[in-house]
Amino acid sequence: MTNKYAMTALVVCGAFLANVAYGQAGVATTIEQAELAGLTPQKRAEVESRAKQPGQTVSEVLQTMLLNGIKSTRPASRIVALDFGRGIAVVELQGGGMAAVNFDTTTLAIK
Repeated sequence: MTNKYAMTALVVCGAFLANVAYGQAGVATTIEQAELAGLTPQKRAEVESRAKQPGQTVSEVLQTMLLNGIKSTRPASRIVALDFGRGIAVVELQGGGMAAVNFDTTTLAIK
């Protein structure tokens, strides 16, 4: 009998935690809200649309969009550091080494 109550309690707790995690997944942090505020309306809508997909955050979407833009100009494998306010991303190059890349903070266009 006690085992039945314990199992019921675990199921209820699991459902509660899953609901909390799902509800918070789409909420942008304060810094993400600031980054979104600096984007053009079109770019902001694009980022918000992508961030609504399960498991995506605004920061992850921004980094992915930047890395895709950077890869079109040089062989980069990943973003190592990002200063969104100044529009600078430091990327690890595929051949080794690192490079600083400037980008427009309103459109995410690579300069």
